[in-house]
Amino acid sequence: MNFNQQLAAELSHKNMHFVAHCVGKNEAYFREIIELLLHDKDPVPARAAWVAEIVTIDFPYLIDPYLHDLIEALPRFTHPGSQRNTLKILSRNCEKIEDEDDQGYLIDLCFTWIKDQDITVAVKIFSMDIITSFVKVYPELAYELQSVIEDQFNKNSAGFKSRGRKTLKEIGRYIG
Repeated sequence: MNFNQQLAAELSHKNMHFVAHCVGKNEAYFREIIELLLHDKDPVPARAAWVAEIVTIDFPYLIDPYLHDLIEALPRFTHPGSQRNTLKILSRNCEKIEDEDDQGYLIDLCFTWIKDQDITVAVKIFSMDIITSFVKVYPELAYELQSVIEDQFNKNSAGFKSRGRKTLKEIGRYIG
C-alpha cells in the first residue's frame, strides 16, 4: 500500500483506522508512517501522527526507536494534529524517555506551549500530562507547573480549566 497516497486521499476516522489496521504490528510499515510524520508536507504528517497514535495503543513497543526523533521534531510541526497526536503518544510513553537531554527539551517545550495563546487546548492538555508524568521523577517541577497553570487558568477554555484542576490535584502531593 502507498501510505502517502492513502493518507492524502481522505481525512476520516474510517480511513485512519483502515491505515492503522494495514500497518498493524509490522515494523517496516510503522517506520514508513513515522517517516511520513517526520518528513512529509502537511496535511500528511498530521494524518500519519493520528495513525501512529492508533497503532501504538495496541503495539506500544513500536514507538520506542522513534522517541528521540519525535521529541526533536515537535517544534517543526506546523499542523496542530501533528503536535497533538505526537504529544499523546509521548504522554503514554514518558517512562521510556530516559535521556535527560530529551526529557529536559520536552519539558521545556511543554511549558512553552502551555503558556502560548496560539496553541490549541488539546496540545496544552497533553503538555500538562507529560510534565505531570515527569513530576514523579523531578518533584520540583510541581511548583513551576502549578504556577503556570494558575497563571493561564483564566486565559484559556473550559477544557483547559478542567484539566488544570485535575492536574493541580494530582501534583498537590508534591507541593509542600
